[in-house]
Amino acid sequence: MNITKLKVRAFVRVKPTADFPQDVIRFGPDNKSIDISIKRDIKKEVVNNKQTDWSFKLDGVLHNASQDSVYEAVATQLVSEALGGYNGNFSCQ
Repeated sequence: MNITKLKVRAFVRVKPTADFPQDVIRFGPDNKSIDISIKRDIKKEVVNNKQTDWSFKLDGVLHNASQDSVYEAVATQLVSEALGGYNGNFSCQ
C-alpha cells in the first residue's frame, strides 16, 4: 500500500425519524452527495444575506443504513490498516 495515496474519506449517516425534514434534505442519485435547502422567510420582506443552500460531495451517504453496512463501508479498511500498523481515525456522532 502506498501511504502517499491515502486520503481522508467523509461519509454521512442519516437515520430518518418521524419528523424527518423531507423538504429540506435531498440525497443525490449517486449516494455521494447531499443538498440542504432552507426556505427564506418571505413574511419579513427583507432580503437577508444568510446562506440558505448547501451542497456536500462525500465518499458516501448512508441513508437508513444498518450498523453492519456502515461498518462495511466506513470502518473495514480503517481497522485493517490499523492492524497493519498504519494510524487511523474514526469519528462518529
